[in-house]
Amino acid sequence: MTENLPDTNVGNIEYTSKEDASDAVIKYLQLDYAYAWGVREAINSLPSADVAPVVHSRWVLGGYDDMYYVCEKCRHKQSEYYVKPTANFCPNCGAKMDKGD
Repeated sequence: MTENLPDTNVGNIEYTSKEDASDAVIKYLQLDYAYAWGVREAINSLPSADVAPVVHSRWVLGGYDDMYYVCEKCRHKQSEYYVKPTANFCPNCGAKMDKGD
């Protein structure tokens, strides 16, 4: 079982593993082996979502004499001479630029 792995939260939707879902149903309904196998087969037949944790960052002044903006997470240079980027995501690491100023 994957008890020590956190659920992935993407947006307002929470995701959990198929194994954890079937274990919870089996435990809640106190199913015997034959029914438990059916529950696992039914849950495993559902399509899987392709999810990844969202990394949050912001554009900060960086580099030589803080003259250009960089991603706070990976330090990727995104602009020249005090021009703040308008991109919502870092093109290098994919971080979502929503941490505020």
